[in-house]
Amino acid sequence: MKLTNTLNTPASLPQLRDVFGPVGATLGRGAKAVGRGLSRALYRMQMARMQSVLHAMSDEQLAQAGTTRSDIPQHAAFLVGYKYDGL
Repeated sequence: MKLTNTLNTPASLPQLRDVFGPVGATLGRGAKAVGRGLSRALYRMQMARMQSVLHAMSDEQLAQAGTTRSDIPQHAAFLVGYKYDGL
């Protein structure tokens, strides 16, 4: 019986998938988590900026915008989360 050197034998594609598949799945989950974290951070920054702008407005300007000073957090959330669907 002849012994072969398996270290020099090229691995087939299915074998590589078996070895590296879990690594790719883990990296994919990590990338999704980073993406969600960045999305939340961006949303918080937008909310803070919108609230800052609304707080800087006078009561008359807020009334023209259809809101009051006590409703600024809800109005900011509406403005930041608004999805424009076209005309």
